[in-house]
Amino acid sequence: MFLEILFLGRGGQGVVTAGRILAEAALRQGMYVQTFPEFGPERSGAPVRAYVRLSDEPIEIRAPVENYDMAGVFEKRLLESQNILPLMKDSGILVVGSNQPLGIKSKNIKLFSVDAKQVVESLGRPRSLNLAIVGALASVSGIISIDVLREIVESRFGEKDAEVVAVAGKNVRREGENA
Repeated sequence: MFLEILFLGRGGQGVVTAGRILAEAALRQGMYVQTFPEFGPERSGAPVRAYVRLSDEPIEIRAPVENYDMAGVFEKRLLESQNILPLMKDSGILVVGSNQPLGIKSKNIKLFSVDAKQVVESLGRPRSLNLAIVGALASVSGIISIDVLREIVESRFGEKDAEVVAVAGKNVRREGENA
C-alpha cells in the first residue's frame, strides 16, 4: 500500500496540523509516513496545502505529491480556485467540508461531504475545522482508526476536540453520480 493524501484549506484553519495528526495516527498503526506543507504568502485566508504519504514499506520518494489517492478539502469554495479534481487518482476519495450538495459529477472519484462547520459549532469548537475533516476522511477511507485519531487529538487538544473527530466521522455523506 502506498497512498498520497492532500489537505487543502486556508491559512489559519489548521491544514498543516491536520496532516501531522493523520501522519502520527498512521505511524502509531505501524505505517511509514511523510508529511509536509506547501503555502504561498503566509497570511490568514490564503490557500494552504499539506501532503501526507502513507505506506506499509519505507518511503524513498522525495518528490512533490502530484496526484492524490485522497483529499480533504476544508470548504467547497476552494474547489473553484484550486482545480484539484484532475489530479485525483482513479477510485480516489474526496471529502469536502460543505453543508450543500457538491454538484460535482465524477465517475472515477468517490465523493463525500461533511458539514464540518456545523459539527464544530454544535460542539463549541469553532477552531477545530481541521479535526472534523481528518475525522471524516479517516472514516470514509478506513485506513486510519478513528480511535487512534481520537487518542492523539485528546492528548494534544482535549476531550472536546476528540469528540469533533468522532462526530464528523459519523456525519459524512456520499455524493455524486457514483453514490
